[in-house]
Amino acid sequence: MKYLLIFAIMTVSIITLSCDETRDLFDGGSGGGTDPLIDQEIAEAQDYNLTTPVYGMQVAVRNDVGMGDNAIMDLLDNRATGFLDCQFAEGSALGFQDVMLSDGDTIGPLSDLRVFVVPRTFECEAVGLDVCAGIYFFGNDIIVISVGGFAGCGEFALWRHELGHRYGMEADHSNQDEFQACTDEQGCEFDDLIGFGGFGVGG
Repeated sequence: MKYLLIFAIMTVSIITLSCDETRDLFDGGSGGGTDPLIDQEIAEAQDYNLTTPVYGMQVAVRNDVGMGDNAIMDLLDNRATGFLDCQFAEGSALGFQDVMLSDGDTIGPLSDLRVFVVPRTFECEAVGLDVCAGIYFFGNDIIVISVGGFAGCGEFALWRHELGHRYGMEADHSNQDEFQACTDEQGCEFDDLIGFGGFGVGG
């Protein structure tokens, strides 16, 4: 009887939520729903005044991110090391040098990369998506990444996915199978990355 009463209360609570509030329940653990559009121009305009201690990535942290700068810098470095060690035989040493991609293009060391950290999912203009928890701008070597992206995922759930784009994964994900093992985030269920109305794993 006690469980039936609890179930009834929860059901009534969910029914009385607005559509936006219901969406927020599934929309990532960061609270506050989805942020307005972040495009390449907005990303370019940030002040990248922080650097990560290992790779020297240039970082801008929006002032409403509820996480300390040092913790952010360490997570970005540590997960970049994990991605490089997983994806390439040369391992994390590639983070300090130019890398020639399979299409013949060359990208610089991670110290050339700019990272804009935001608190939650945001509107975006990615291939097949209109809401992102991360996006890589190929033209100017910038990643916008949210601390809290999708429900059930940890911080920076799509960081390694966006690094995959930097290191050769196509924008349309046509060669994603070459990166899948090293871009999947642990603790993030596949269903969490589907979302609603154009939500997805990032650009």
